[in-house]
Amino acid sequence: MSATSIVIPTYNRAPVLGRAIDSALAQTHDDLEVIVVDDGSTDGTDAVVDAYDDDRLAYVATGTNGGANAARNRGIERATGEFVSFLDSDDELAPTHVERALEAFRAGSSRVGGVYTAYRKRRDGDVYDRTRACERVTLEDLGRGNPIGGFSATTFPIDAFDTVGTLDEDLPAAQDYEFYLRLLASEEFDEIRGVSDALVDRHTDGERIGTDPERKLEGYRRVLERHGRRIRRRRRAEFAANVAFVHAENGRREPAARYLERAIAIDPWNGRHYVYYCAAGVSCRALLAVRDAKSRLAVYANRLG
Repeated sequence: MSATSIVIPTYNRAPVLGRAIDSALAQTHDDLEVIVVDDGSTDGTDAVVDAYDDDRLAYVATGTNGGANAARNRGIERATGEFVSFLDSDDELAPTHVERALEAFRAGSSRVGGVYTAYRKRRDGDVYDRTRACERVTLEDLGRGNPIGGFSATTFPIDAFDTVGTLDEDLPAAQDYEFYLRLLASEEFDEIRGVSDALVDRHTDGERIGTDPERKLEGYRRVLERHGRRIRRRRRAEFAANVAFVHAENGRREPAARYLERAIAIDPWNGRHYVYYCAAGVSCRALLAVRDAKSRLAVYANRLG
């Protein structure tokens, strides 16, 4: 069994950090270290970590708040494991998460660049959604979307960061997606494996969607600048629609409608964007209600499947 480093970036989440640490230390895989990277917290996060008496647990304080990707990169620098798993500080791992991820690496070839697992979403302690994980994700799949989601629930060989570089700390949005594209666009890796069992609980209580459309737009622009020839029309239209939703969350109906017009122009065969555009003509609240209804239908379909 290979040594694994679990990196937990955190910022002012002292009340829930212990839950993440406990789940990381409870792994059935024995050869591991858990690295908490405190990204400038001011809420007593250091005291939470100090309360543990476990030599597998390490604490790294950045001193300033540089963002989650900067914290993850400090964790990568500190890691001594052959593999690096990422866990957000308000989430928790199933006890077999690392063991199953390493099994997926062993079952594949040396060209497997990463592993991710399905996960459950919890709010107020209750499960309200469960994602699926594809058996394998290729560069072509990433051109159509991001089936992997965020970094929490992912594991990578430490050598992958030497090969393709660490996470982009300056990218204002889509940082996870950009790294996956960069990883599979390299000559060394051609797939990310999925584990179908839900081995992470994502707690979404108090979770906030990014509220700055300009940052989101700039992030998408840079991703397209770097990887545009690999990103298909449907995914480009989703970028525009996502910016529209952020405008709607800020009560700006007219720019929301304009970005939905852009989504339709990019991918005129996707009927969903026409429905969103009609809703935006009514109000921001109507647009967000239609989006949320679509998400709920997707959840029900996922459960039936």
